[in-house]
Parts: sequence; structure tokens; C-alpha cells
Amino acid sequence: MIQVKDVSFARENPILEQINLELKAGQILGLVGPSGAGKSTLLKIIAGLLDADSGTVLLKKKPVVGPSKRLVPGHPEIQLVNQDFALDIYHTVAENLRVKANYLPNSACEELVAELLELLDLTNLQHQQAISLSGGEQQRLALGRALAMEPAVILLDEPFAHLDVHLKDRIATYLLALKKVRKTAFILVSHDGQEVLSLADQIAFFYAGKIQRIDTPENFYYQPNSVFEGSFFGTLNVCKLDKKTILFRPNEYRIASTDESDALAVRFQKSRFSGPYYQNYFRVGKSQTIVLFHSESLNHVEKIAIVRKNT
Repeated sequence: MIQVKDVSFARENPILEQINLELKAGQILGLVGPSGAGKSTLLKIIAGLLDADSGTVLLKKKPVVGPSKRLVPGHPEIQLVNQDFALDIYHTVAENLRVKANYLPNSACEELVAELLELLDLTNLQHQQAISLSGGEQQRLALGRALAMEPAVILLDEPFAHLDVHLKDRIATYLLALKKVRKTAFILVSHDGQEVLSLADQIAFFYAGKIQRIDTPENFYYQPNSVFEGSFFGTLNVCKLDKKTILFRPNEYRIASTDESDALAVRFQKSRFSGPYYQNYFRVGKSQTIVLFHSESLNHVEKIAIVRKNT
């Protein structure tokens, strides 16, 4: 559906260098990496809101052109939701949604508006002007406007930044339903890889304007290429053993008996309750600290065996 071919962009310094991506209908692609890596810039180019210096973006094999070649920037089948929000600030919340859904017959339009108000927890605010909303409420309204247009592709730049956990889960479920039923394609940008692990089919890891790796969420989590990359997707243990550096997640272990000669000796430090599991902190060697997740405190454990998961 979307193809990004050899896209580069620079200002004083390179921001994007030779980016190549492909997004299929009904697929969610996560873009993860540190701030300033070029992720948001790429979204603007894909949306037709910014001209690339070189390269092409195709939607259904047709070029997506930038503002230099289009009187009104953007593409009707691609919607970008970023931190700019772009609301009709003196219109009500309901009017902001209705204007984007007015391609539908009146009854269907009103049904969709009501559905989005409920989804985004904006029903009680539907008669308020957008300018009076908080930042989080404006972000939800901006997302609703994009969803109301039922585009082929939705680009989401840090969409969960201002949402509480319950609303985040509700919206994530809705996005997954759109992906399945309508075959809507999504690109989700985040500097927090844990946000996209449960949503994305594929993840592209960005650093310094380049894609360093494209892989599945499972492989990014359990097979990190580096400490830097792996740290974006959750707690990562780094253990130097016999002059080798071993990376493993807090659930990649088993409790070993004290007479297992090849097991790793650990010294319990503390436990921290985190709801579904305890974070158990251990010292390895003189100065290394590791964290192990378990349903209870592991204050009795003296040895573990690292068990890497196959993906």
C-alpha cells in the first residue's frame, strides 16, 4: 500500500538518509528510536506535508507529492495525527468530528460522531469549543478527526502521550479492529518501544536518520542487537561473564539449584512489587545488577540459569 523508496531529507545536517519502507493494507508499522532520529519528519513526508530532498513515496503505486507540487498540502487517503492537533478551535468538539465525517449520509455521520465521542471519552465535552480543552483532550479530538475520515493510512506521532492507561487500552483495541475489519494501515511513532510491542506487526528502529533494523516485535524484544537498541523495549539485563557480554530480559531465566555448577551465582538485594509481578534485584559479581521478574519475592534464590527464548 505505502512504499517509501530512498527518501532523504536534510537541513543543515542530514535528518533522513536513504529510507526504504513498505507498509501493507491492514498492517501496523512501529517507528521507534530516540528523539531527533527523523521519525516525525518521515511521517510528514509520507503524508505529503513536506518535500523530500530525494526519493519517492507511493500510495497504491501512485506518487504522494509534497506541498511544492500541490496547492493544498496533504493526501486525502493519508491522515497524520501529531502534536500540532490542527483543530477548528472555535468549533465544538462534535462539530470538529462532524466536519470530517460529512461525506457520509446524515444518519451514518451522526452515528460515527457518537461512536468516536464515546471511544475517546469526549461525550460530556461534545458541546465545548475545542480551544477550551486540555492538551490531552485536544489530542484525543485530533485522533477522532483522523478516524472520522476513514482514510486508507493513518500516521500517529506519539498518539498515547497524554492518555491514561484505560483510555490507551480502549483506543488501541479500536485501532486493531480497524486494522482487521477495514484493513486500515497505521504507522505509529514512539520513542518508547514498549508502547508499540503489543500493536505493531513490524518495527523499524531509527537512529541518526537511518533505519538500523526492521524486524518483528518479538525479535526486537528477545534478540536485541545492542544494549542501546534493547533498552527502548523494556528492562534489559547486561551481564559480563567469561569476557562475554550477555543480554537477557528479566523473564529469561530459571531458578537453579545450589549444586548446579554451571549456574550463575546471584546475591539478592531487594524486591519491588509491580502488580502482576515482583521486580527482584540481584547482584552478580562485584558490581553488576540484574532484575528478574517473578510472581513473588525471590529473596531465597542463590543461583539462576539464563534461558534465552527462541523467536
